[in-house]
Amino acid sequence: MKKSKKTNPIDDLWNEARGGARKTQIRMKSLTDVRRFMARVINDLDDNRIFESKARTLGYLCSVLRDIIRDSDLEERILKLEMEMKKNGNQY
Repeated sequence: MKKSKKTNPIDDLWNEARGGARKTQIRMKSLTDVRRFMARVINDLDDNRIFESKARTLGYLCSVLRDIIRDSDLEERILKLEMEMKKNGNQY
């Protein structure tokens, strides 16, 4: 007969706060995805499921990712406009 492993609730909280095991990776390709993720981080922090330092780090990384998404969206729009201008015979 196997003994069930007793876990300490503090150890469970510590593991979860440090990241714990995640079943799926988080995909953040849009600003909406970043917003949803940050809402989850805020809720986890409010429920004491993650440490403040981790929430702060994730917030910082989300702000960096937000800027990257905005810049890449802008770059894509500029490239489309340039292609349209070339197609119509206008030089920039």
